[in-house]
Amino acid sequence: MKPLKIISAIVTGTLMMTSYCSVSAAPERNMDYNGDGSVDGFDMILARRSGSVENVRELSDYLLLRNSDDGYTLKWADEFDGDSLDMTKWSYELGNWKLDQNGNYITNGWGNNEQEFYTDKNTSLNNGVLTIAARQEDYTDPVQGSYKYTSSRISSQYKFSTCGGRIEVRARCDSGKSLWPAIWMLPEDSVYGGWAASGEIDIMEGWGSTPEKICGTIHFGDVWPNNTYLTNDYLFPNGDSTEKWHTYAIEWDKNEMRWYVDDELYSTQSDWYSVNRKYPAPFDQNFYVILNLAVGGHFDGIDGIYADPATFANGEKHFDVDYVRVYDKKGSDFVPTPQSSLALDSYIEGASAGLTNKDGCSVFDIQTVGGLEYGVMALIKAKQVKAGETHTLSFDVSSTASRDMIVTAEDSAYNRYLNETVHITPEQTHYSFDVPFSSDMTVDLKFQLGNIGDAASVGAHQVTLANVKWD
Repeated sequence: MKPLKIISAIVTGTLMMTSYCSVSAAPERNMDYNGDGSVDGFDMILARRSGSVENVRELSDYLLLRNSDDGYTLKWADEFDGDSLDMTKWSYELGNWKLDQNGNYITNGWGNNEQEFYTDKNTSLNNGVLTIAARQEDYTDPVQGSYKYTSSRISSQYKFSTCGGRIEVRARCDSGKSLWPAIWMLPEDSVYGGWAASGEIDIMEGWGSTPEKICGTIHFGDVWPNNTYLTNDYLFPNGDSTEKWHTYAIEWDKNEMRWYVDDELYSTQSDWYSVNRKYPAPFDQNFYVILNLAVGGHFDGIDGIYADPATFANGEKHFDVDYVRVYDKKGSDFVPTPQSSLALDSYIEGASAGLTNKDGCSVFDIQTVGGLEYGVMALIKAKQVKAGETHTLSFDVSSTASRDMIVTAEDSAYNRYLNETVHITPEQTHYSFDVPFSSDMTVDLKFQLGNIGDAASVGAHQVTLANVKWD
């Protein structure tokens, strides 16, 4: 990784060679512009002075693709060299409301009391640097209402994710009360259940009011509010802060995560868990990358909510990112742990029940079924399907009391593409249903266990769904 940091320093106009080493082997064609026998950041200076964009990019690509000297190879990167965000790598996450995967409202402020409205107009690319700008400005959305601040949040969800390796981001951020820059990761598929049972990895979070420190954190355990976290702070040397360029990284192995600032190790974590799952869950799945600059909220807002308008007295504030690079560890066999049964979410209305996800199965403990067919429901949310595809829902099911269950696949308008009533008994039974689709859509898979047939008369019982698959 060290030669690559030299490149980023040159691109942004700051050269710090003393702590970095060079690539010494000669390339296939001559890129040793200064003739010193090695290809390094000094050659990048001369390449840039040549005025040839082709020379700069060729040398940059060469160095990026070289195996690093500490056991990692480049897997995915964005150097932000263009004049607009690469939408094959990133998507904008818009608004102020936290929504489910079907676009339904969950809560405002992204669950953190944040005050900004995220737009696709608050990013820019210049001289190889991505800038996310937080602005104090009036913004009104016809659905989500009016806001005093805007910013941007981008993610690689559905475009790139990784399990393990080294994730490295070079960045800087303006300071000021209520600014909250973040470099973090969420699971591509929440196979262990909702947040934070399936985990969250925070590579770097900064307090605008105290730019002399940042933190690195993991969230895990169980579904909110029964989740927990582990965190450590990094304190910059006197006179240094997040306002200057630094490289933030994690090295993520199967049984350990390590946090670095400029290659200085400051935190190591290994004692995580996901309830009812085998270690190293939840951090044994693919996670995608998020970059954002929040305004206000619980992390650095006034009273844990409000933004400080004084921060914007001199104009907008910037979170600048030189690059994002993701590396595989040489020789590692760390890949996502296969799941024998998909995790299920629960929906309960007018009933008394609880759902527990375990390795290989999910168990619904039902005390009363209430008055609605869907009053007790296990579900898999927001599965994307395309026109012409046929998917198969398969599962094993048993119940301590004989009763009926309705199995459906529904779009956001509750149109059913699968609608089957099955009788379940104490004997485990296997079911498999093919579901064809004639158009692109997102569907929820539902196991309805409310007031169906004579279910209200069976009393307290348990239903176990095992080996749930959607192929």
